[in-house]
Amino acid sequence: MKKYIISAISLFLVFTSCEVDEGLNIDTKNPTTVPASGLFTNGTRNMFDLMNSTSVNNNVFRLYAQYFAQTTYPDESQYNQVTRDIGGSIWNTMYRDVLQDLKGAKELAAKEAEGDPVASQDLPAKLAQIDFIQVYAYSVLVDTFGNVPYTEALDTNNPTPVYDDAATIYTDLLTRLDNVISNINTGNGFEATQDPIYQGDMSKWLKAAVSLKLRLAMRLADSNPTLSQQKAEEAASASLILTNADNFGIKYLEAAPNTNPLWVDLVQSGRTDYIAANTLVDAMNPLNDPRLGSYFEQLGGVYVGGTYGSANSPTGGSAISDLMKTPDLPGNIITAAEVNFLLAEASARGYTVSNTTEGYYNEGITQSILEWQGSATDATTYLAQASVAYPTAAGDWKQKIATQKWIAMYNNGFEGWTTWRIFDAPTLNAPTGMSLSDIPTRFTYPVVQAQLNNENNAAAGAAIGGNFKTTKLFWDLN
Repeated sequence: MKKYIISAISLFLVFTSCEVDEGLNIDTKNPTTVPASGLFTNGTRNMFDLMNSTSVNNNVFRLYAQYFAQTTYPDESQYNQVTRDIGGSIWNTMYRDVLQDLKGAKELAAKEAEGDPVASQDLPAKLAQIDFIQVYAYSVLVDTFGNVPYTEALDTNNPTPVYDDAATIYTDLLTRLDNVISNINTGNGFEATQDPIYQGDMSKWLKAAVSLKLRLAMRLADSNPTLSQQKAEEAASASLILTNADNFGIKYLEAAPNTNPLWVDLVQSGRTDYIAANTLVDAMNPLNDPRLGSYFEQLGGVYVGGTYGSANSPTGGSAISDLMKTPDLPGNIITAAEVNFLLAEASARGYTVSNTTEGYYNEGITQSILEWQGSATDATTYLAQASVAYPTAAGDWKQKIATQKWIAMYNNGFEGWTTWRIFDAPTLNAPTGMSLSDIPTRFTYPVVQAQLNNENNAAAGAAIGGNFKTTKLFWDLN
């Protein structure tokens, strides 16, 4: 009997000890359910990485703005959009890696709020943050290609979405931004650890949304002046990014894999693909510009630009500055300098804003110099020059604002290129054998779109005046 009792106890112990702890089967590093915050952070990071990169595989905007000149392989400076599928990389990153993640973040945020009073209260603010990044991404797609998929985009069951009219998309983006502005400061957004931009400071998110509204409104100044003025004046009367403390930029870190993509492209790669372009250096040198030392290194005691559009020697021009090669350099994509120049343009066009054209022009220059480690004294000295001062600088208001804005947008090549597209100023250099009319005003659609969505792709090309790299976008009427 004793033997049977012992056996029974042993069997009990065996069976109880074999109960499975299901928690041990959960891979905490690869969760089956991704939180909304994770998708929001990932999609946002992917967008910033694309906009800050200088890899010839996915971002050649610093080349198109003629800030950098290339060494050895000048294809991109000669506007070759075929050999490397750069447009395809931009397209895929924005639709697949940014917008799809953000779509998922919206869906999950709504689910996470179900039955949770606190999460429900904060949901409008979180959705506004997500929508703001979506609006930014779509604005880049439109400003890069023209007509793009919008109303039917992101539907995995529809591999052939229609391409929406670019001007119509812009109008809707402005409407969405108004909704974002109404909701973004109504509660807590994503927590600080999931917000690599403002670390949970919703008042700064509000300023960023209003500043993007101003940017999009000013894009429409020539194509839809009534809507442009209405939306720009609304933005000008609200909170904007007017000082560098509020710049809309991701906070990169010193250690991989969270470094600024510039560090990856300029340092970690071990390559010397870029030097200063003569276009920019030759514009800044006569102005005694204090930002030159933050932009480039001296060569023989002076700043020298390599010939834009040619295969330069790596030692034939000033190297990119050490500051630009800092791994934790902030990845700013809306700055106080840009916003002040947008307001200067608004004033020059007769819009109702609180300062003068000259006042905003001066502040745009000052904020740029401060952003690039200069001082208020440096800005005052620079502005005192007749060649810089607004009343005496060369050209009409467009040339004055465009030149100084273009210089200030050095580390935001997309806006530098767009400044030239809007104003046809400053005067850029044509690569050997080309003319200024060969400089791209857009990217052609990715080749795969003609293969997988041919009918809609062909219709889009026809609607914008031809799928050519020199076709002007709807807002580019100069």
